Amino acid sequence: MAGPRENLEVDFSEVRGKSYSCIDGCALCCLCQPELLAHEERMFKADPRLKGSIADRHISPEVSGAALKLQGSHGACYFLKNKRCGIYQNRPHFCRAFPINVFVGWRIQVNANLSCRGIGLSGESLETLARNVLADYEDAELANELRTARVVFHEFEANARSAKVSQSLDSMRGAADALMEDLTDELGLSRVLTYAEHGKTRQNVPSADIARFARRAEASADIGERAMIDGIELFDLDDLSLLPVYIDEALQWKMFQLRGGVIVGLNLDENGGTRETSMTDPASVQLLPMTADGRRAFQEYLRLVNRRDCFVGHAAHLCDLEGYEYNFAQVYIGAIANNALDLWWRASFLAGLADIERLGSREIREGIVFFDMDLMDLPTIGAFI
Repeated sequence: MAGPRENLEVDFSEVRGKSYSCIDGCALCCLCQPELLAHEERMFKADPRLKGSIADRHISPEVSGAALKLQGSHGACYFLKNKRCGIYQNRPHFCRAFPINVFVGWRIQVNANLSCRGIGLSGESLETLARNVLADYEDAELANELRTARVVFHEFEANARSAKVSQSLDSMRGAADALMEDLTDELGLSRVLTYAEHGKTRQNVPSADIARFARRAEASADIGERAMIDGIELFDLDDLSLLPVYIDEALQWKMFQLRGGVIVGLNLDENGGTRETSMTDPASVQLLPMTADGRRAFQEYLRLVNRRDCFVGHAAHLCDLEGYEYNFAQVYIGAIANNALDLWWRASFLAGLADIERLGSREIREGIVFFDMDLMDLPTIGAFI
C-alpha cells in the first residue's frame, strides 16, 4: 500500500530536466529576510552566538514568525560577510531551499525562482534539490498543508459559482496560451486589458471564446501611459527594504528609487549602504520593440507563469478582492496582461540604461531576473511553505 507521501499530488514539471549552480559572489538569496521555522527559532534562541540575529519584526508585516535581521535594516542577511554565509552549515530551511519555492494549493507544485542567475547552469539537478526540500517536511505536515489550502480554493470556487463568475482552470489557461502573440504586441495588449476591465463574459465558456472576446475588444487602454505609471509606482517607496532588487550581470546589487520625480539607480552594499549610479526620467522610458528571439523568450516565460498554480491563486485573490464583480477569466487574463506589461517595462528600463534600443532574448532574460522574485511575492490564496 502506498504511504502518505506517495498519495500527495506533487507537480515537478517546472524543474524537471533543469540544472542549477550557485554563483560565487551573487548572494541574491542573502538579500531576502529569512524566516525561521519553529524548531529553528528554538535552536537560534538557545545558542548565545545566534540569538542576537533574530529580528524584532519582519520587513513584510504579514509575516508573523521569527526571522533573521538584515544589516542596516535593508542590507544583506545578518550573517553575510564578503558575500559568504557565516553559518552555512546551519543556515535556515528557506536559505537551503533557494531557488526552489513550494506552493500548496489544490496540489503541491514546485517552482524555480528565475531571479536566480544560477538556474540553467550545469551543476545540481533542480528536481533533486526540490525533492530534498520536500523531504524536510513530515508526511503529515504536507498532508495538513494540502488539506488547509484545498479548503481555501474550494471556498473560492463556491463563491465564484454563487456570483456566476466561475471559470474552469483549463479554459483560462487555454485562453492565455492562445493570446501569447497578443501579449507581445502593444495593440493586442491594449485589447486584452480593455477586455479584462470592461468585458462581459458568462461563466464556464470555452477558452476559444475567451480569446475571441479579448481580441475583439476595443483597444482603449493606453499601454505606454500605464507602463510609465506602473514603473513609477514600482520605485515610489521610501523604505529601501521594500524596493525590488536586481542583480546585474557583474553581480552588483542594484535598487531603483523614485526621488523628486526621477528614478535614481543605487548600488547596494552588504551593510545597507547605497551609492547613486544613475538618474532616469520616467517619461523617457519607452516600451522597446522585441526582436524575434526576444519575443520567443518573452512568450516562453509567460507560458511558464500561466502554468504556475500560485498565479492562479493570485488571480483568485484579485477576484475575491474585487468582490467577484468580474468573471474569473477576465481577472486571470487581466493579471497575465498586467504582469506582461510590467516585465516589458522593466526589460525596457534596464536596456535603456545600457543604451540598447531593442529587446533580444538577453534583454528579456535580464527583465525576468529583475521580475520573477517579485512575481513570486504577489498575494495569493494557497501558501508557499
